[in-house]
Amino acid sequence: MKRIIFLIFAFSHLFILSTFAQSVLTLSQCLELARQHNRTLQNAALEIDMATEQRKEAFTKYFPDIQANVLAFRAFEEMVKGDGTIPMEITMINPDLAPMVGAPFSYSEFNRAYSAALSLSQPLYAGGRIVAGNRLAKIGQEAVQLQLKMKEKDVMQKVTECYWQVASVKYNLETIAAAEKQLSVVQDLVTNYVKAGVTTRNDLLKVQLRQQELASNRLKLENAEHVLLILLAQQIGMTGQQVDIDVASLEAQEPSSVLVPTSDAVARREEMLLMDKQVEAGQWQVRMERGKHLPSLAVGLMGYNAGLGGLSDRAKEYMDANMTNGLVFGTLSVPLMSWWGGRHAIRRTQMKLQQAKNDADDVREQLAVDVEAAWSNLTEAYKQIDIARASVSSAEENLRISTEQYRAGTEMLSDLLDAETLNRQARSQLSDALATYQVKLADYLRKTR
Repeated sequence: MKRIIFLIFAFSHLFILSTFAQSVLTLSQCLELARQHNRTLQNAALEIDMATEQRKEAFTKYFPDIQANVLAFRAFEEMVKGDGTIPMEITMINPDLAPMVGAPFSYSEFNRAYSAALSLSQPLYAGGRIVAGNRLAKIGQEAVQLQLKMKEKDVMQKVTECYWQVASVKYNLETIAAAEKQLSVVQDLVTNYVKAGVTTRNDLLKVQLRQQELASNRLKLENAEHVLLILLAQQIGMTGQQVDIDVASLEAQEPSSVLVPTSDAVARREEMLLMDKQVEAGQWQVRMERGKHLPSLAVGLMGYNAGLGGLSDRAKEYMDANMTNGLVFGTLSVPLMSWWGGRHAIRRTQMKLQQAKNDADDVREQLAVDVEAAWSNLTEAYKQIDIARASVSSAEENLRISTEQYRAGTEMLSDLLDAETLNRQARSQLSDALATYQVKLADYLRKTR
């Protein structure tokens, strides 16, 4: 029994370890996971399904409308009944009935019935409203598909930004590791100088303070990395799991290789296509409103069966207890007075259409500005990399010279520590500039592809 319990515990432990094993992901893997598992995109996909169902619903308006009606009842008492005396006028029908004049009589008939009817109505013309309704449903479906693409691009951009933020933090951690190694060498050098009486213990304390400062910065960066990785896991649908990224070497391609003419970029933007759909929908809404005030024509078939119960044998001699019949019908509806108020409704929809056209022109101009701004940000980020690389080169040379001069005793420790700080800052700025460029590049591609 103990052996079985041990095996169960071992397998469960292995399962937990496999569940929470850290996943190392590339950027492309993160983007693919986000496409599959991001809840925002899942909800957007459901919106497409709903729009598809709405379009199918609108298509059914082309087909006949079939209705079935059934009615049945039973009354507590007969619904037709009466009493009285036979009148004198009966002798006018037959003189032999004279002895019956004044005799009392009573009757009661009909206490239950049923009816069943089936009708089929086919619209032939409805003022164009069926066609307009189907077209509007199709436009709605296409608009939802464009919205999905927009949301997907937004999610991809957020994932990309988070990924490169993590990458930047990791590169800064590498910079701190290099600085700690450099300070360790300086600490050994200062320790030897203190032992030799060349310098005071105060210089050693300065080095230790700088090491503590680096330890504090490392702690902040490690915490930022942890939080960013949690956020990245949530964005790609891996909440509760440990994830990490595969940091590739940061390279910056020439921006001119991805340049797209602004007019072409604006024309293919989902925001612009959505505005075009809005204008198209406005045109069909005008037709829909106009169709409400046009004649409508329909033809149909109808059949019914009805039965009466509770009739006396005498009554059954004069009427049928069951009736079946059918008919063909046509309806023409002409709204004579609706144009009085309808023309104002049509003008209102025409004004809304003009508003949609104005909004489309406004969005076109705003998108052009947005694309130009994205290109400007991309080229600026690329130039910042060149500046940061030059700064790193200068800072490394400055640190090398300061280290040599300190060894030779011609430079103070504070100058060497300042050179180390400048070198660390330059490296950090370079990694930030490279990560920023990747984010700006993704943003430009999102707005131009």
